[in-house]
Amino acid sequence: GGVGKTTIARLVYEAVKEKFKVSCFLENIRELSKTNGLVHIQKEILSHLNVRRMIFVIFMMGKKIIANSLSNKKVLLVLDDVSDISQLENLGGKREWFGPGSRLIITTRDKHLLKTYGVDMTYKARGLAQNEALQLFCLKAFKQDQPKEGYLNLCKGVVEYARGLP
Repeated sequence: GGVGKTTIARLVYEAVKEKFKVSCFLENIRELSKTNGLVHIQKEILSHLNVRRMIFVIFMMGKKIIANSLSNKKVLLVLDDVSDISQLENLGGKREWFGPGSRLIITTRDKHLLKTYGVDMTYKARGLAQNEALQLFCLKAFKQDQPKEGYLNLCKGVVEYARGLP
C-alpha cells in the first residue's frame, strides 16, 4: 500500500457523488472486516441508504437487504482496501443490485481479486517519478518545491528510500 489508491478514490468520489441518489465511501475494509466483521460493514452501507436499523446476523440476510435497497437506485459505492473476494460478494454484490448509471469503485492491492470479481475497467496507481517525489517531499519538509541549500543529497536519499511512495 501507500501509493495513494484511497486518496485517488476519495477525490473521484467527492467530485461525482452529487450525481448519484445514494453515495457511500467505505474506507479500510481489510481492517474493518477483521475487527468488526462484514455484518457491521453491511449495516454501514444500509445507514447510507437511510434504511431503518435492522438486526441481522448472517451475511446472506445483509446481502438481500442491501440488494433490495439498492435496486433501481443510481448508486456510487466505494469499497476501499478490499482484500478478499467474500468482501466484494457480500458488500458489492452483483450488478443486478444497482440501478442504471450506478458505479462501484474498488481499491485493492490484489489485481487478481478484481479479475475474479469480473471488474470491467481498472486503473493502476503508480508511484511518483523521482523528480515528482523530490518536489513533494520538499514541499512538505521545507514549504518550497526544492531542497534548502545543503540538503539536496539528504533529500534525494529519503526520496530514493521511499521508492516513489508519497
